Amino acid sequence: MLIEIGVFAGGLLLLVLGADAFVRGAGGMALRFGISPFVVGLTLVGFGTSVPEMAVNMTAVLDGRTDLAVGNIVGSNIANVGLILGCAALVAPLTVQMRMLRVEMPLLLLSCALLWLLALNGWLGRFDGLLLLAGFVVLMGLIASQARSEPEAVQEELGHSATARGGVVINGTRIVLGFAGLLGGAHLMVDSAVDLARLWGIGELVIGLTIVAIGTSLPELAASLVAAWRGDVDIAVGNVVGSCLFNLLLILGASAALRPLPIESSMLWVEIPLMTAFALAIYPLARGDLTLGRRQGLVLLAAFAAFMGYELQGLY
Repeated sequence: MLIEIGVFAGGLLLLVLGADAFVRGAGGMALRFGISPFVVGLTLVGFGTSVPEMAVNMTAVLDGRTDLAVGNIVGSNIANVGLILGCAALVAPLTVQMRMLRVEMPLLLLSCALLWLLALNGWLGRFDGLLLLAGFVVLMGLIASQARSEPEAVQEELGHSATARGGVVINGTRIVLGFAGLLGGAHLMVDSAVDLARLWGIGELVIGLTIVAIGTSLPELAASLVAAWRGDVDIAVGNVVGSCLFNLLLILGASAALRPLPIESSMLWVEIPLMTAFALAIYPLARGDLTLGRRQGLVLLAAFAAFMGYELQGLY
């Protein structure tokens, strides 16, 4: 068992390092080919922390581990709110912008409801996946239009986030090495996760909902903790909500378009409603002063711990 845990940890490290190199290389290459820093920065901020989920899901789907792929996305969204927002709120009170409560949060809840409706027949088929991807295209258009109306200082900050040193050769090398790290890390994580599920006597869906989901959420956790520590508390919340939308629309959509995904009944009546409930919890927790403080962070962490205990009860 220790070997499988070590392989999983090594795969996770390789995945995170590969994602960082790939995103930096892609950003630098885009700048070299004349794409504006604003557009590049906007894309990197939205997609950067979701690369590990994408790599793991594509690998799991191609290997036929569809339960693990579905569990990874739903579990990652639960971890984003319960674990990441909870931890970040302990570092510093998090400001929830009114625009987020009126625009991004309803879009997230709508995406959760759409997923539930599409999965009612027990499958996410290729057409369902394409529908989710179409929703992602609409989302990106909305984000781009809103970002263009942001103050000039915010647009400059997005542009600065796209800076990457080096020319075509260096950034090309980053892309190649990063892609290799993503592939290798994802394969190690998926294979070791399946082995751990067998050793522990639990299903691949549960392993995807728990340790794989937490593992692929670590980049969001790091980004949100750093943002909260620096005082960029609105960025911490934005990272989480944006990642949840990317996970549901882009990554799950691409996974279903690649191969139809069976949806277990427990997902329809337990995990997907719980994912929606975690997102809904932001509203009452942030009411009044629109702030998630340490008390609310503890509530989110307690709820996440209860979710983990429920999913892993077969280990006891």
